[in-house]
Amino acid sequence: MKRIALFAAALMLASATQASANPWIKNLADAQKKAKEKNQLIFVDLFADWCGWCHKMEQEVFPSMAFQNATDDMVLLRLNTEDGADGTKVAREFNAGSLPTFLVLTSDNQLAGMIRGYQPSNEFVKMLKDERTRYGDFVKRVSSESAVSDPAKKLGLAKELRERHALPQSETRLAKLISDAKVPADVRDEAYYELALTQLLQKKYADSMNTLKKFASVQTKGEQFERSRLLMGDVYLSQGNYQGAADALKTFKKTFPSSKFIQNVDYVLPQIEQQIKTAGGKK
Repeated sequence: MKRIALFAAALMLASATQASANPWIKNLADAQKKAKEKNQLIFVDLFADWCGWCHKMEQEVFPSMAFQNATDDMVLLRLNTEDGADGTKVAREFNAGSLPTFLVLTSDNQLAGMIRGYQPSNEFVKMLKDERTRYGDFVKRVSSESAVSDPAKKLGLAKELRERHALPQSETRLAKLISDAKVPADVRDEAYYELALTQLLQKKYADSMNTLKKFASVQTKGEQFERSRLLMGDVYLSQGNYQGAADALKTFKKTFPSSKFIQNVDYVLPQIEQQIKTAGGKK
């Protein structure tokens, strides 16, 4: 009888723990809606059925009180990266090349934090808190940026906005930097590259190419300029224009034969040329 009573008590405790846990949502739009209504961040678990470490997280970490307490003020979202829908899209957008990957997102899909791989509950919670602290510091810097006069710091903030997938906000700040005649040349040059990259990430291909052409009217040398010439190839590739990409890389090799990026070009160019041959052989 005592054993039965203990078993019943254990079941009640497990039920109470499960009931107190924040429920998982499995749809991005629903998670964003809830996060916006409650002004909360979204914790995203990106997983796949074949991922053993993903199951270990689900069995050991997520049920723990440490995890539940740490995410009590967050919206929980689980997405299968192979679902061909939200999970696949989010995994691609945030380059989740290994699993498990965990994201902390805002309601408008900005990146507040990222953790890769399995960790025991206490270690994982510490990493999650560190990510949230860094994001809090970032938010403070954005709110006080009007007091910042250093162009290099302005550029750094614009880059972090891009890294956190706040692309329109990053683009606006970078456009201001390249139009400011008082900005030092090195900061201006990097801002040109970053602006073209940010536009490319938003699939604004014409805008990105125009920015690269404008950059070439004020600069013809330096690392940032060389990177910008390579970025032209990426713009062509993103549009499926393999010949344009190949031509851009060939021009780069001819123009900058001593560049430190030549090895990268020599690796990528044959693959693009093979794509051109393959496409040309199709009827």
